Amino acid sequence: MAYKAFVDTSAWVAYYLSDDKNHIRIKNLLKGLIVDKAVICTSNDVVDETVTRLIYMTRPRFVKEFIDFIGESIKGGNLVQFWVDDQLQLEAFALTVKFLEHKLSMTDCTTLAVLKRFNIDSIVSLDSDFRKVGVNTIP
Repeated sequence: MAYKAFVDTSAWVAYYLSDDKNHIRIKNLLKGLIVDKAVICTSNDVVDETVTRLIYMTRPRFVKEFIDFIGESIKGGNLVQFWVDDQLQLEAFALTVKFLEHKLSMTDCTTLAVLKRFNIDSIVSLDSDFRKVGVNTIP
């Protein structure tokens, strides 16, 4: 079975914005995962959160380019996007309460539920929140 790596909002932002201090690091990491034939995945919640952040961080042209990039990656089979359904949402609510002391966002909690349901090996994220709850985080 192929290695699965989930890409979080912080990594998408760093990957996509060339002036981000972690751009080269994340770009090289994702290239390495692709070379190793890892399944690159994300969720609709993460895409939503990333687009929202980009709207506030950059120009409309870059937002549209990111949307096109994600759409083409999904259509081309280079990216698997998991959808947060009612059951995942309920699991995320429970995780939000369980990890209140860590102040995880709802998107972080839906991500945790997705990681568990789909047996995802690791998450590509620059946020320390996932490490706090025991998730294998790269870099």
